[in-house]
Amino acid sequence: MKRLATALAVAAGATVLAAAPANADPTPSPAVTPSPSPSPSVSPSPLAPAHPPKPSYHPDPKILGVYVSPNPVVVRWHGSSEVTASVRTKDARVVSIELWGPRGGGHFGGGHWEARKGWPGDHDGPRFDSASRSWRIDWNDRTGYWKVHVEAVGADGKRLSADQGFVVKHQPVPPRPRGPKATRIAGFDATPEPVRKGRSLTLKGELQVAQCYSDWYYRPNDYVSVHGGPANCHDNQSYWHDWHWLGGQEIGVYFLPAGSHKWKYVKTLGTDGDGDFSTRVKAVSSGTWGVRYAGNGRLKASEAYDYVKVVRH
Repeated sequence: MKRLATALAVAAGATVLAAAPANADPTPSPAVTPSPSPSPSVSPSPLAPAHPPKPSYHPDPKILGVYVSPNPVVVRWHGSSEVTASVRTKDARVVSIELWGPRGGGHFGGGHWEARKGWPGDHDGPRFDSASRSWRIDWNDRTGYWKVHVEAVGADGKRLSADQGFVVKHQPVPPRPRGPKATRIAGFDATPEPVRKGRSLTLKGELQVAQCYSDWYYRPNDYVSVHGGPANCHDNQSYWHDWHWLGGQEIGVYFLPAGSHKWKYVKTLGTDGDGDFSTRVKAVSSGTWGVRYAGNGRLKASEAYDYVKVVRH
């Protein structure tokens, strides 16, 4: 009985002790931090791309423009002019440029160029290119409407073509000059200046004849004109030009005293084979010395002057 009572007492005490925390002041318990659980590492899938793929570019081939310069093309007599065609393209792999003449005149060929290898595979956008070709058109080619014909093959295999027209015309032939050829006395000079009274003066110069009027050419000793002569005859110079010496002609020498209006004849001299002339005269008074070529039915007359002051001392 005593052991049983003791056991019960112990059990009762245990019961009291177990229930005591409900009426006692609470004592905080330390917070328990759970230990982290290791996360498994995730390896990328060998089939997944490292970056999202870019959208693929689809070529859109076009001939953006064909340009011809100059337009119109003007060809001078027995001459030629250059014409140039420029082409601008987009996404083209091959381009050819040809020149076609008018009214079945045939084509003058041209050329082609190709884009560099690997294109468009190494591009993710459009590609723009340009090319040009030049031809010479001469006087014997037909006038009228010409055209530049362009063909292209796009990066996707699409075929394209375009034309650009232009006009070829001949420069009008200038009219043949009327009347005799022009002459001139070049480099005329009376020296020395001033000169003492009674001393000698030297008069010299060169007689010249024109070979060209516009594009008409005359040989120096010929009176027959030829249109489209040497390159020194210019279409835009509608006057006598390109001078050449004229030998074997007579030159008259004259003097006009200062204050007078009447010329005095002095002498006549001839030009040598190079058209040059020279003579000596006596200085008597101040005045103007003149030389004159009278010309003939095929050569115009010409004159030149030089004033000389005469001093006493």
